[in-house]
Amino acid sequence: MTARLCAKGVGQYCEQQRLGNFIDRSGVVGEIEIRRCIHCGHGVSYPPIPDVSFLYERRKSQDYQPDARNKLSRFIKDVAFRLQAKKLLRDIGDVEGRLLDYGCGSGQFTRMLDETASDLVVVGCDFFPDPPAELAKQSYLSHDQLSESGELYEGVLAMHVLEHDDDTTKLLRSITSQVKPGAVVIVEVPNADCVWGGIFGRFWDAWYVPFHRHHFSSTSLRNALEVEGLEVRHIRQVTVPTMGRTIANLFGQKNNVFWVLVGIALHPIQLAGEALTGRRTALRAICRIAD
Repeated sequence: MTARLCAKGVGQYCEQQRLGNFIDRSGVVGEIEIRRCIHCGHGVSYPPIPDVSFLYERRKSQDYQPDARNKLSRFIKDVAFRLQAKKLLRDIGDVEGRLLDYGCGSGQFTRMLDETASDLVVVGCDFFPDPPAELAKQSYLSHDQLSESGELYEGVLAMHVLEHDDDTTKLLRSITSQVKPGAVVIVEVPNADCVWGGIFGRFWDAWYVPFHRHHFSSTSLRNALEVEGLEVRHIRQVTVPTMGRTIANLFGQKNNVFWVLVGIALHPIQLAGEALTGRRTALRAICRIAD
């Protein structure tokens, strides 16, 4: 992993401070640490992992939400994702046509967004050749199929994707190469400055190492997008449910429907804490590709 230019210092590299050892959520990497720049707030996971594909074999990681097979859990997430989809559509505005959900994971949010949007056809994309179960009856392309098709979209969505690769520049270029000039680009990542990261430390679910390779502040996210020529319309802080998994991590437990219910019970506290501090769970950037 090469040294990263600091978003707050022209021509200067990040001055990293070690945050300590974190829980290896994969169980296969071993000792992991996060280092954050004391100036721009950008964090990086160590050691480097140039090829992260082994972390996602057989869709076993949390990103594919295996607990969604439980009917109660799936119903709860459908309700939550429908609300998120409505809020996202308001952020996007008047976009019509085809929207690519790049790195769609389990596909549950993709499906809900497609069902909620009246003027958009939402196409899921991930690196597996076969669609996830949630998209068995929806539009889906693997990365290879996407490259071969050469089709361009009216918009692209990358929800909690950019932080998953050591080379964020290459990944961002891959994401933005799929859309037409003037298209909308939505990038959402965890907020490294979230209040719960400071309170729960290494147990906070959104650190999620080694899967999360980069940890963005608002400053470093804006810089990463603008360096690639994107017009950033705004970066908004949003709340994403994390309390259930965070408490499960605290007790050394795997996520299941019980912890989903715990998260629901604690969600008002999460909302209140983030509203009072102004340090929410995630950063959502709404951008445009230059015409």
